[in-house]
Amino acid sequence: MFDSGEIKYLVLTDRAVPYLLARVRWPDVAQAISADSPDWIDDQGLFDLPYDPSAVTVSFLQAASVMAGWGRRLHADAAQGATSYIRRMPANWSQLSPSEQRTWGIGFVGRRRRHPASRVRRARPLEARVAGLSVAGRTGTRLAAPANGGGDPRAGVRAPAANGHGQLAAGVTSGLRIVVADRRGPERVRLVGRAHIRSERTTVAAGLVDLSERGVRCVLPERASLVRAGATVAGPFLFEAEVSASHICLDVAGQISWHADSAAGTHFGVAFGELADEETEAVQRLLACADRRR
Repeated sequence: MFDSGEIKYLVLTDRAVPYLLARVRWPDVAQAISADSPDWIDDQGLFDLPYDPSAVTVSFLQAASVMAGWGRRLHADAAQGATSYIRRMPANWSQLSPSEQRTWGIGFVGRRRRHPASRVRRARPLEARVAGLSVAGRTGTRLAAPANGGGDPRAGVRAPAANGHGQLAAGVTSGLRIVVADRRGPERVRLVGRAHIRSERTTVAAGLVDLSERGVRCVLPERASLVRAGATVAGPFLFEAEVSASHICLDVAGQISWHADSAAGTHFGVAFGELADEETEAVQRLLACADRRR
């Protein structure tokens, strides 16, 4: 059994969209909630959830973002007087029974109509997994300080894109209206929203700039310790975009591939490791939605 102490937060996802949020602390806290279940429910079977391969561990801030997307607020303390659910044991979170699906209002799980195969492309595999790669060896580019010492922040700046390939860092300009397509990788699409990036015990809530199947570009008003070239990000990544009512959660590792400071804040790119098929599908749906809005 996992150590007692801090409450652990976990989500279950369908096509990378969180549908159940749980908080667990042995032996006194085992509660879950969903978008269609307005109140926390006690369930002893949740003590098995941290060991289920389908569960994704998230930080408190990421869990709070999921709750906010459902129109609710996450409190640090466990709910008192929550309704108890008596389930069959042991719990099987990868294959929920009809009773369990009804309890949390998640009968839709696994029943959503998939996009035709012709519309969903598989992710292009990375040359290697992100962890352990050398940024300089992969991109052959490096950040250079602006030659004018304080004029246009784009001057003299050449940075790897979020997907790991070098290109002009056009998004560094104030307003972030320009997104340059990388001819060697999937197109990056401009997004407005927030990216909640977790690395060990640190969670950074950054502004979204653009996203592709290979990586993400973000901006922070101030420099964070996480943002340094070559830093490994264990994940998961939680994205909330204005074009979609749903969050997407990518349980994948990443690496900070570049960063640049300007008057608009600290911009940085993260290269993803290889996404699972359902995660790729979720990113593609989000990008397609953003493209239609444009």
